[in-house]
Amino acid sequence: MKLSDSQQGSRPGGDRAGATPEESERIGSHSIPLADIAGGCLTTLGSVGLSCGLLLINGAFVMACLSALAAAGVKWFENEKLSQFCLFAGPVALLIIQWMMLDYLRFLWRRRHAG
Repeated sequence: MKLSDSQQGSRPGGDRAGATPEESERIGSHSIPLADIAGGCLTTLGSVGLSCGLLLINGAFVMACLSALAAAGVKWFENEKLSQFCLFAGPVALLIIQWMMLDYLRFLWRRRHAG
């Protein structure tokens, strides 16, 4: 969208000296350094990798618990629908608890080093 000179003057930053038309269209935007983007991507990939690893371990743990309970003769774990629900929800619930524990440990670590 092309703006007239009077419209550009009324917008914040529209009267910058030496601004090209492309720059005046991106008023208020600023560039993000590549190091910040790479750091954010690495942090995200680390979180995803940790979550996948924990889900794998949690799934094996829940499967072992369900097998042990079914072998012990607990009747309500022999129900297919209930065991499938536990096999799906159990690892996810454990993952949420584990992330809450990690957040609490980070809070304690930061508080310890801050004061």
